[in-house]
Amino acid sequence: MLCAPSGALAQNKIANGKWEGFAIRNPQGAFDRCVLYDRSIDALTASPFNMLGITRDTAGHIGLLVFYTPRTMTREKNIPVVLKLDDHGPVTLSGEAISDFHIRVDGPLGDAVVTALRDAHRVEVSAEGHSIGFELSDVAGVLQTLAACVKTNAR
Repeated sequence: MLCAPSGALAQNKIANGKWEGFAIRNPQGAFDRCVLYDRSIDALTASPFNMLGITRDTAGHIGLLVFYTPRTMTREKNIPVVLKLDDHGPVTLSGEAISDFHIRVDGPLGDAVVTALRDAHRVEVSAEGHSIGFELSDVAGVLQTLAACVKTNAR
């Protein structure tokens, strides 16, 4: 539960290949978003560091959760987050350091970024002078699973 937004409750585990996650409710109990992480729930519970999460909210916005190592980030909003997807040029987005080790980019990421992400095999994320890279697999399937999760839980 360490990886859910502050005060949120996890429900309805979802998976797509090696990606696992869940639907998240806000502190008031209303559905908030779905998230899939690039590892199993057991692995992220054991160590919520050096991992990537892809999110989708009820408005259909695709976002990211980027987990670095402890004490890497300074909590603040409107942090420039630079994504480099495969051979595409860098894209700068705005994120929020919600802890000392992870950043949330709520999106929307924009159509061009989502299209590049859907087909990407690697992403590098840089923020506050720190970069981290992830090998990606079946992001198109991840995005479909997230859409189905939102549809099921947003009722």
